[in-house]
Amino acid sequence: MTIHSPWQISGSGSSGSISLGAAGQSINTISLSSLSGYNNDFEFAFNDNVKKYEIFEVSQDLLVLSTCWYRLRKEKKASNISKLTDNTLFINIIDEDRIFAGTIRDYYSKKILVWKLKNNRLTSFRQDLSEFINTDGKKFKETMMPLAYRLPEFYEYDIEFEKIVFEHNREIKYDDTIGRSTKNLSFVKILNVNSKRFKRSEFWFRDDFNNLVNISIDVHNPLLSLLTKIACQDLKLTAVYKKSVRDGFEFFKASGNLQFL
Repeated sequence: MTIHSPWQISGSGSSGSISLGAAGQSINTISLSSLSGYNNDFEFAFNDNVKKYEIFEVSQDLLVLSTCWYRLRKEKKASNISKLTDNTLFINIIDEDRIFAGTIRDYYSKKILVWKLKNNRLTSFRQDLSEFINTDGKKFKETMMPLAYRLPEFYEYDIEFEKIVFEHNREIKYDDTIGRSTKNLSFVKILNVNSKRFKRSEFWFRDDFNNLVNISIDVHNPLLSLLTKIACQDLKLTAVYKKSVRDGFEFFKASGNLQFL
C-alpha cells in the first residue's frame, strides 16, 4: 500500500509568499505579488480603515534640527539647506538649539495639558502637535516634518500673543459694540503669521477701554505698507467690529471697509 507524504505548507509574512509541497520533496513557492490582480497598494487606495506611513528615524531630535535651522536662517547661513534631515543641520547643532527645543517642548506640553483639562476640542493640527511634542523626536512620520519646521515660529508668535493679552483685557469690558462703528485706537504691536495655509500681518491695537482690536492683512495685500506707516500712532478707525475668541482670550476683530480718520 502506498503511503502518501503529508502536504507541507509554509509561508513568510515578511516576504508575502506561500510554499506548497509534500514533505521531503521540492516545494513550489507562490508569491502573492505574482497572483493575478494582487497589488500591495490596492488596499490602501480604497480602504479608509488602512493607512500607510513612512517612518523616519534620526540620531537627533527633529525639533532640535528645526531650532538649528531656524537659528541659521536668522543668521543668514541656511541658503544651502533644503530639508530638516539635511546633514548640514546635524553637524551645526549647538547647545542653544537643544535648549530652545527643550523650551518649546515644555511650553506646548503644558499648553496641551491645559487644553485637555478644559475639554477643548483639539484640531487636527493640535492632535499632531500633541503626538509629536510628547516624543523624543527621533522617530516620526513624514507628515510631522512641516509641523516641526514651523514650531519655532509658532512658539515665538504664541509667546508674543500671550504677552499682549495679559497686558490688556482678557475679556471685552465696558464696550459691547458689535457692527460698524468708530473707535479710538492706540497701536500695540505687529505680529507676523507664516504658515502653510496663509501668510499675514496682524496689527494689534487697544481701544479706550483697554480691549484689544485686531486687523489682519495678507502679506500680498498692496495696502500693507500703507497700514504699517499709519499704524504706529493713535488713530480713529471706522470698521465692522466683531468679538473673537482665541484660546479663551477675547478681542475685537476689525474688518469690512476700513476707514482711518
